[in-house]
Amino acid sequence: MDEQLLIRFLTHTCTPEDIRLVDQWIASAKSNADWLFEMERIWSLKDELRFSDKREIGEAYTQFILLSRKKNKNGDRHLYIYPILKYAAAVLIIGLLGLNLYKMARPEAMVENMVEVPKGQRASITLSDGSKVWLNSQSKLTYPALFSDKERYVRLEGEAFFEVAHKEYLPFVVHSPLLAIKVLGTKFNVKAYSDEKSVVTLAEGKVEVETNDRKNKLTLKPNEQISYSESSGITLEKSIDTNTVKSWMRGEGAYVQQRLDGIIRDLERKFDVKIILTDHSLGAEVFTCRFKDTATIEQVLHLLKETRRLDYSFEGEQIRIFKPLK
Repeated sequence: MDEQLLIRFLTHTCTPEDIRLVDQWIASAKSNADWLFEMERIWSLKDELRFSDKREIGEAYTQFILLSRKKNKNGDRHLYIYPILKYAAAVLIIGLLGLNLYKMARPEAMVENMVEVPKGQRASITLSDGSKVWLNSQSKLTYPALFSDKERYVRLEGEAFFEVAHKEYLPFVVHSPLLAIKVLGTKFNVKAYSDEKSVVTLAEGKVEVETNDRKNKLTLKPNEQISYSESSGITLEKSIDTNTVKSWMRGEGAYVQQRLDGIIRDLERKFDVKIILTDHSLGAEVFTCRFKDTATIEQVLHLLKETRRLDYSFEGEQIRIFKPLK
């Protein structure tokens, strides 16, 4: 069930075709019916929250997310199968509540929604202009409920793949901690985690990338990639395999001559684990490996171990990586 259909269902504005789709979805699995019942229950709280402030609504949303995480760790397969619906729907509900509460004081285009994806999860949403965004683990996207008639803007912390709907006179801008990416309509990947290099990879179209200090600006062509950090500056690479870059969208991993410390950060986010590198010199070593979406963290570590340049051990809830004994 997509977000717009959910909204129509909750607001009792479904068409006969909408109702048919909802009925089919509910009938396909008991977990679907349970999930929709929970969404109806949350929506019914709208009237009770009429006099609540933003802080109270935010706290309620936080509790909802924490509960979802707890259920997921306890093996609730439904929450794993529908992470997109879980997070997008919860955010939409909070956003709609915010719209009802504050539309008298703020223009509708000023109302912002936020999707925050925890470790071990992925999500996707469709924005009001039809643009699609896929979010990787530990990523946060903030976006207007409705875009203005002058510019489409979103804020990203983490990693996302954007498929931007073409609007000839309405730029789409992604603001990240280090970079601003400006497009009209294109497909590109942005990796912008804190304390890491920011990386923009273009799959189709054209994008303009500018550092937030306004000192550097580049235009990317398809299969080009820009990397930037305040310490090392800006780097442009060509002939990039974009399918490898966006393999995370399929839940897969693909690394070609990548530093181990960068691979470890990705593995921590994907598998929601803590990995300790006991010998920091290993972090600069480069590795090549690929794994499918069904791979476990131990299987991935075993692939790396087969290079005979590292070993690993599980100690409680942590994983230690170290140089093998000779």
